[in-house]
Amino acid sequence: MDSQSVKLNTGAEMPVLGLGTWLGTPGTVGDAVKVALDQGYRHIDCAYRYNNEQEIGQALAEKIDTVIKRKELFITSKLWLTMMEPKLVRQSLQMSLRKLNVDYLDLFLIHWPHAVEFRGHDNPTPKDQRGNFIFADIDYKDTWRAMEELVDEGLIKSIGVSNFNTIQVDDILQNCSIKPAVNQFEAHPYMTCNRWIDYFLSKDISVTVHSPLGSPNRPGAVELGYPILLNDPVLKSIGDKYGKSPAQICIRFAIQRGLVAIPKSTTPSRIIENSQ
Repeated sequence: MDSQSVKLNTGAEMPVLGLGTWLGTPGTVGDAVKVALDQGYRHIDCAYRYNNEQEIGQALAEKIDTVIKRKELFITSKLWLTMMEPKLVRQSLQMSLRKLNVDYLDLFLIHWPHAVEFRGHDNPTPKDQRGNFIFADIDYKDTWRAMEELVDEGLIKSIGVSNFNTIQVDDILQNCSIKPAVNQFEAHPYMTCNRWIDYFLSKDISVTVHSPLGSPNRPGAVELGYPILLNDPVLKSIGDKYGKSPAQICIRFAIQRGLVAIPKSTTPSRIIENSQ
């Protein structure tokens, strides 16, 4: 298990390998978290929108103070689009803390830069009659200020963003008291994002890459004919040379670039393989 970490601009140490929980289905994601923690993972990436934080919290409750201490873990969650109104930020955080069975988050991210109207917790993607998102006139800088207050209260150790471009991050940098510690977005050998990565690292903003193995299970991927990264012959040939799987090569590709990788899986053998 790779025990490396990157040092955030807050001074916190963030493990370079974490378990992603996007698309972690009920009944499997809790067991996946337990397998990962037993294997030595200390970084779990979560989100309100993944609709599985309660099950993850149950798994964490079983392991904290038996297998590991809370302070050994790095737990991330994300603020969803419907909760970006400043007065809803605290409520969203408290919901995640309660579900995850923890008193604080190591990292809290704004999931996307655009807000949509809040129409109740049972409607995370409100749309109009034509199927279009009902966007809300909320400036993410106002959302950011609400998150800064929660850092001051000790409920969050670090704050950051997800899926923000360079212009949006610069907008926050010019209007913040606490700078973003992390930007999380998709990157892998088919989507290297070199310019973005170089820019954010130059600003002392660490980068977490989600979907470091590609996104073969992304909704619509099959219909749109997306290439499957793990079937790439170059990756397979590199893996054959070093006795590694294509997935392991992709993860190493991210880590050797100074990034944090959070491959998602609920299959125990793959969770273990990804850590080797």
